[in-house]
Amino acid sequence: MSAGITFRERLTRTIHAAGLHLAGERGGNAANALTDFLRLGRVELCADPSCADCAQLAT
Repeated sequence: MSAGITFRERLTRTIHAAGLHLAGERGGNAANALTDFLRLGRVELCADPSCADCAQLAT
């Protein structure tokens, strides 16, 4: 992640990570619904190794 991460993005990613940790994919989906409702954004992950945003998470 870049050094210029905003508070909103950090909060969104933290909530999403907590959801994933607690309930797996369903928790990630619930976290996305919550952060979307709060207008913080959503976290979308992919397993594409050529994706600059997700490549480090795919392994």
